[in-house]
Amino acid sequence: MEKKLGLSALTALVLSSMLGAGVFSLPQNMAAVASPAALLIGWGITGAGILLLAFAMLILTRIRPELDGGIFTYAREGFGELIGFCSAWGYWLCAVIANVSYLVIVFSALSFFTDTPELRLFGDGNTWQSIVGASALLWIVHFLILRGGANRCQH
Repeated sequence: MEKKLGLSALTALVLSSMLGAGVFSLPQNMAAVASPAALLIGWGITGAGILLLAFAMLILTRIRPELDGGIFTYAREGFGELIGFCSAWGYWLCAVIANVSYLVIVFSALSFFTDTPELRLFGDGNTWQSIVGASALLWIVHFLILRGGANRCQH
């Protein structure tokens, strides 16, 4: 029996990937140094760029529906193996950096519950304790994914 992700699960994956972690922490950092008008202009430009990217992906999926390997397949088919590889590698690198940024925000949020004026355990998510915790969480998730994939292949 083949299990597939449904529309709601795929939508949730795409939205969380598009949003990233910055949308939750960036506004407070930007508000400290920019005016509200500058923030709105920046969000507008970013939103327009993301919308254009989404429309480009929509057009590509309608033109070449047989290409179902992800973003890099469009680059590979259009520009060759090297550009396809560079596209996949860049996308993977962005995903790795995004995972790290999620964990920085997690440990920064934990600092509100654990840190005191005398003890700075997690700080802004950039202390050695945060780095060790983030690394441990990433490895746990990695092994859970490997175990889930191994179980799926056996059945």
